Amino acid sequence: MAAPTLVLICGYARAGKDTLASGILEWSTRPSRKQSFADYLKDAANDYLMSLNLEGDFHNEAFKCQHRDFLVAAGRLARSIDKDIFAKNLAYYCPIQMTPGEQAPETVVVSDWRYVNELVVCQEILHDLGWKVRTIYVSTAGVEAANTEELESILAIRERYAFDLEMTFAPNSRNAIMQEGRYIAKTWRL
Repeated sequence: MAAPTLVLICGYARAGKDTLASGILEWSTRPSRKQSFADYLKDAANDYLMSLNLEGDFHNEAFKCQHRDFLVAAGRLARSIDKDIFAKNLAYYCPIQMTPGEQAPETVVVSDWRYVNELVVCQEILHDLGWKVRTIYVSTAGVEAANTEELESILAIRERYAFDLEMTFAPNSRNAIMQEGRYIAKTWRL
């Protein structure tokens, strides 16, 4: 039996990371789920809203975009206290059954890997739990960094680590990206 696997996908915004993750999950034959480093921040932000009796959901894309500044500030605050907090949360909860009756996942796909420490922390924690960590870099022709922080953080990853797989796509290649995700799921036995 193959070891449980965390797949970290890196690349600029709009490069096809979520689409690739969808393709992997569509053909995964093991219990699997998509997770995000940002999920825990969004959950905490929703708790903040609830404690003030305010309406909103940071997991809703439109609401998140409208209030992105709050998430960015909250994320900076959390990382200033513990730079590894989001990576720790994700790594410790990868092997956990999330809902009653759900089987604990054997494949977790993360499409928002942006910082070197996220890989390091996940490898350290999950190695001791018997998990493999696989890495993918995705780029699409014409898609550039959304901002300086994204450029610098992804450049730091690329300078320090060799990815298990690097993929470049033409613009508007959703079907090709999905197909590559399916192929990864099959060849990596996810």
